Amino acid sequence: MKKYLLLLYLPLALLFACNTDATETADVKATLETQVLAIHDTAMEKMGDIIKLRRQLRSLHDTLQTQQADSTDLLVLQQEINSLNKADEEMMQWMRQYEAPDSLQHTEAMTYLQQELVKIERVQTLMDSTIQAAHITAQKYEQPK
Repeated sequence: MKKYLLLLYLPLALLFACNTDATETADVKATLETQVLAIHDTAMEKMGDIIKLRRQLRSLHDTLQTQQADSTDLLVLQQEINSLNKADEEMMQWMRQYEAPDSLQHTEAMTYLQQELVKIERVQTLMDSTIQAAHITAQKYEQPK
């Protein structure tokens, strides 16, 4: 009788062990996906800063242009505006191409998510540095000369 019980419990134990591994791999995938989306969400919060700074720099550019300011000042402002546009476009491009890896096998999904993590970290770094540079430029040109 004990042999039969052992034969019955052995497959159940193996099934439980396999399910535990599947759960752990699903958890790892979910954690990585959460990390990717958290960075995206943090970066998205900064889109308002990009829009505000772009508007501010355009206004400064237009004001200086009507005052017939030095062309190098106008060029600096235009370059900052272009950088803000690029950061904005990089974020939009990442969002357009990102697809949840629900239909991929675990290994493929992990590879995809790791690649997306690198991409969104680059976008976030670009946004942060662009925002910082635009702030500095805006402060420089808003101060009376």
